Formats: sequence, C-alpha cells, structure tokens
Amino acid sequence: MVSATKGRIGIIFQYFAIVPMRSLSFWPGLKEAIKADTLSLTAFEVGLFAWMALSSLVFFHPALHPDSPVYWFMMQVGMVIGFGTNYPMNW
Repeated sequence: MVSATKGRIGIIFQYFAIVPMRSLSFWPGLKEAIKADTLSLTAFEVGLFAWMALSSLVFFHPALHPDSPVYWFMMQVGMVIGFGTNYPMNW
C-alpha cells in the first residue's frame, strides 16, 4: 500500500509539472505524467538493482548482508549508478 501511494504522489507531481509546461488537457496530461514517472523510476531501479546484484553475487559473495555497513555503502553506490541510468530518461 505504501508503494502504491508513493507511485500516485509521483504521478501527481509529474502531472502538475507537465500539464502547464505543455498546455495539455487532463487525459493527455495524465498519460504523459504516468509515462514520465514510470519510465524514470524503472530506469533508476535497473541501475540500482543491477549494481546490488553484482555486489552481492560477484564482488562480496556470500558476505554481503543488510546488517553490514558494506551493504549500505554498496547501496549508496548503487543509488548513484541508478541516478546515472535515470538521467537520460529525465532529460
């Protein structure tokens, strides 16, 4: 339920940014907001999850666990990589 709420809030923010900028009506604006939010989050998660999979399965196998500071550092690196994969989508 929390994830669905966050998704709706992201779409609402996108809607109120896209509609005035492009002078769209409700349904085309909603379609563009859903597309922008979905593609942006998907691109971010691809970069983050790919890095975390490499970190846990290749680089630190089997020692990487959520109770380790190294895990959380790798998560931060993954977020930077996710930003990198997300940037072209937001451009």
